Amino acid sequence: MIIDDFLKFLGQVIAYGGGSAVVAYLLFQYFGKTWIENKFAQRLDQLRHQQALELQKLRVEIDAMLSGALKLQEKEFLVLPEAWGKLDEAHGLVAWLVSPMQQYADVDRMNPVQLDEFLAGTEFTESQKDEVRNSHDKGNTYRGIIFWHRLHKVKQAFGDLQCYVAKNGIFLPPELEEKFSNVSDKLWSAVVSKEVGHEAKDWKMQNEGWKKIKEETEPLYKSIKNDIQARLQSHGRKL
Repeated sequence: MIIDDFLKFLGQVIAYGGGSAVVAYLLFQYFGKTWIENKFAQRLDQLRHQQALELQKLRVEIDAMLSGALKLQEKEFLVLPEAWGKLDEAHGLVAWLVSPMQQYADVDRMNPVQLDEFLAGTEFTESQKDEVRNSHDKGNTYRGIIFWHRLHKVKQAFGDLQCYVAKNGIFLPPELEEKFSNVSDKLWSAVVSKEVGHEAKDWKMQNEGWKKIKEETEPLYKSIKNDIQARLQSHGRKL
């Protein structure tokens, strides 16, 4: 009905001599305002829709980033205690091997039955057991053989540490990974000093291994322990 009223009014304007300018003005007044409002509403809806899409995209990106960071943090939370456990074992065994204070069973004081019982509880091969039984200096022979068994155990623990850090180093902070690398080098250096010194019967070289443990390895070992404790506590607060 409004359009009919407008046409009627427009007819009257023309009848009374209204020119084209007047007609155009009236058309703009009637249609222009509605057209502008419609266009504005359409544009506003488009902007709202575009903004909603951008917000949704941003929300997805943030969720993905948080999810990735959380998974990395959870992985590190698992890797750190395991890496520390392997380092602690390797460090303890190396210190045990290179220590100048070594304890050995007094096989020289054992009678044949006691000696057989004792050797049965060792990891010696049968030929090594016979070597001890038949030796004129059983204590020295026993100490020589057990050294290589201890060295083998140390090298196994050291190898486990190196393999684990190499495999999982990507989950460690670069600074901590570097410390693990440094402490591994120092532990191995101590082992080599002990092994070469033992073969050469060079006590000075053997003592170099113990010196490296006390002066170089232990400070780094304690520093790694503090770093791991701090990171685990930090993760515990965040999880």
